[in-house]
Amino acid sequence: MQKKTEKGTFGYLNCNKILAWKKAAFMLSVPILIFLGAWILKGTRENVMTVVAVVGCLPGCNQVVRAILAGRYASMDRSLYEQIEAVRGDLPVLYENVFTSYEKNYYIECVAVWGREVIGFSGEASLDPKEAAEHIRRMLKNSSYKQRVRILKEPEAFLKQLKKMAQTKPEPVPFHGDDRYPGADRDEIVVHLLQSITL
Repeated sequence: MQKKTEKGTFGYLNCNKILAWKKAAFMLSVPILIFLGAWILKGTRENVMTVVAVVGCLPGCNQVVRAILAGRYASMDRSLYEQIEAVRGDLPVLYENVFTSYEKNYYIECVAVWGREVIGFSGEASLDPKEAAEHIRRMLKNSSYKQRVRILKEPEAFLKQLKKMAQTKPEPVPFHGDDRYPGADRDEIVVHLLQSITL
């Protein structure tokens, strides 16, 4: 059995796309089978099971919308992933992030957390790095974590910055724990919060 790829890991978006379409197919097949079974048994479409089948299609239709949204994004380039892994050291990173907002979505291939810093890279041509950074900063601030967020558009600049961060210690940040996340350090909590606002 294939192991499920977790959110924030390399290959997640491609696995999520396939899984979303499988769920949609399953969720739509159940009401269709109910409808066909009732039609065969009763000899007519005019029965209560037709209503049950129609109402049963609603969750499947909702899943189709999710599958279409997931289908818009593909996993990042493997060579970039390998370059990041070679320089990141022990820095916590999240791959293949689609940060969601009411207005738009921001696809950021990699995000790293380093103390008060959150740095990301996006090769998406239409992405406004300042707008994406402000959205992420605001969402973290809403959860009581003030971070400086930068999104870079050049892979070389991102890799250089990532390597520099991996070789130095971040400025100390006062942190006394968070009751919502017992036992987690500050970076782990920021990573969790970032994951919670992605597709």
